[in-house]
Amino acid sequence: MSVSGIRDNIKTALEAISGLRAYDTVPDNLEVPCVFIRPNYGSYDEVASAAVWIPRFEVTLLVARIGDVGESQDILDSLIEPTGATSIKAAIEAGTYTGNASDVRVTGFRDYGGLVFAGATFIGVKFDCEALV
Repeated sequence: MSVSGIRDNIKTALEAISGLRAYDTVPDNLEVPCVFIRPNYGSYDEVASAAVWIPRFEVTLLVARIGDVGESQDILDSLIEPTGATSIKAAIEAGTYTGNASDVRVTGFRDYGGLVFAGATFIGVKFDCEALV
């Protein structure tokens, strides 16, 4: 199990969405629409004498630079749906995580709207995910 392995697996799962670029690390330069994955926080615990580690990830989706907000919002809306061919949640949860996690689930989304990346404002949203290892 490794954090970078989980990031790679999430990236691979998201590449199943047609037209979406996926980066397993925060990119220096990007092309939209895209997602990038970064560890956000994690927790350690002892349960019945077994070590439990739950790493959590933030998946940032950027669909367009600020411009035609209505069209960008329509694209964003289709990607935040819980099911379907363009669903970020469905793609991540259908991914294969063998050797890195038993499962990865999307727990929610937040910060819908204007997001700043590298000094530019984009229309986007952030997803919170947790890996079960």
